[in-house]
Amino acid sequence: MPAIVFDMDGVLIDSERIVLRSWESVGRDLGLDGLRDLFFHCVGTTHASTRERFDAAYGGRVDYQDFRDRTRVYYMEFTKDGVPLKPGVMELLDWLKKNGWKTGLASSSREVNVRRNMDITGMGRYFDALVCGDMLTASKPAPDIYLRACAELGVDPARTYAVEDSRNGILSADAAGMKALLVPDMIPPDDVMTRHALRVFPDLFAVRRWLEKQDADA
Repeated sequence: MPAIVFDMDGVLIDSERIVLRSWESVGRDLGLDGLRDLFFHCVGTTHASTRERFDAAYGGRVDYQDFRDRTRVYYMEFTKDGVPLKPGVMELLDWLKKNGWKTGLASSSREVNVRRNMDITGMGRYFDALVCGDMLTASKPAPDIYLRACAELGVDPARTYAVEDSRNGILSADAAGMKALLVPDMIPPDDVMTRHALRVFPDLFAVRRWLEKQDADA
């Protein structure tokens, strides 16, 4: 049975722009410079990893938990009418389900946030396994989260696709030995990202078309 594992933020939901907007809103409130650059270094990593980077940059000036609490207030306000989906996501998930694919999620976000997004978007029914950032110690780019997702799906990583948008994510999927598909979001792909990806796609519509061809040729 074919299998595929998705990242969530920036791949399935268009959330990273909202998170950045929330960070920058708090940055203005607190007079913090450089948050945009820090944000892009943290994309794809866990809450714990982000805390380490934040403390290295602003430790002694701002309490990280207070910063996160403030950003969450903005994020909830910005998403009160729902979280926008990435173009083509429901069409791709429908096709995968109808064609018998095993489907997993490997998100660095905390489980409470992942399940909230699955509930409000209706995507939860499509996934056979959910692995979240607070379920593990190591963060992307370590392969742990993808290896666990494959284990929960009962599939061989080498025969499984992973769909990612970030540098940390694509390195994680490749380190797990998976067939990494890159769909860039806010961060343009660099040489490292393209070198570790099997293919690069403009959107999830293109991913679906390519997978259909792979499925037909199998």
